[in-house]
Amino acid sequence: MFAKKFICFDIGKTKILASVLKIGRHGYKFLDLVESKNPRNPQKIEKILLDYCLAARKKYWAKKTAVSAAHIVDPEKKIVTQGKVCYGTEVFSFAFLEKNGFPVRIENDGRCFASGEYYFGKGKGKKSILALTIGTEIGGGLMSNGINYQGAHNSALEVSHISANYNGQWIDWAGLCAGTGIENSYRRKTKKKITAEKIFQLAKENDPVAKNVIQTAANILGNGTASAINILDPEVVVFGGSISKQKKCINQAIKIARKNVFNKKANYKFAVSSLGNKANLLGAALLYKK
Repeated sequence: MFAKKFICFDIGKTKILASVLKIGRHGYKFLDLVESKNPRNPQKIEKILLDYCLAARKKYWAKKTAVSAAHIVDPEKKIVTQGKVCYGTEVFSFAFLEKNGFPVRIENDGRCFASGEYYFGKGKGKKSILALTIGTEIGGGLMSNGINYQGAHNSALEVSHISANYNGQWIDWAGLCAGTGIENSYRRKTKKKITAEKIFQLAKENDPVAKNVIQTAANILGNGTASAINILDPEVVVFGGSISKQKKCINQAIKIARKNVFNKKANYKFAVSSLGNKANLLGAALLYKK
């Protein structure tokens, strides 16, 4: 049985979640949960993480630290690479935590999300799940028979960067149906820069441009999901992230995915996470289960 209290972080492009999490034989409990804006500056990120760790150690007697991190993770070296847009540097190291007395384990945020859902969420009791977290970009993870698939170079399921052809142009999948992609599509059509959340609201108010942008995003999300299913053949697909809260869009994507899966006899299940970003934090803590 692994230790019960953990300091957990989920680092995304726009925000950092920090928590103290207690996991025991009968479930889990968040003792603390704090959200900060990601400053995208390595020194400032280090300060946010270390300050929280020091406070958590003093208040909760927690020391073991687990990180759900965006971009390509090297769990052995405790570094993230190709993450300048998130960390303000191409290589960000978490070794500073260990130097200050906090053992640390890290993993990609998509895989942490998949692990959290597999053990505590909509994937519980399933043999395999494909987890897709759709926010600013798209993260992915695959859990199968208790194994979290990493790939040969720790970069499996980087589905944001799958190329899709739209109107003759090759664009990253996330650039078409994740939050940033939706914002860019709307801006190209209207010359107006507004948030994805506002675009969804305009679509609900029957704004024709917003409706077209959301409809296109849902169709592309559905087709991309079907392609992932055709490759990976999971038992269930779990959607997370801010876009997963848009019920009409996700239902349309699921409809398109069902239509385009190859195996028509397979009864693929689809679900929306009820854990939200807490799945990432739970998945990070589970790194100590190994």
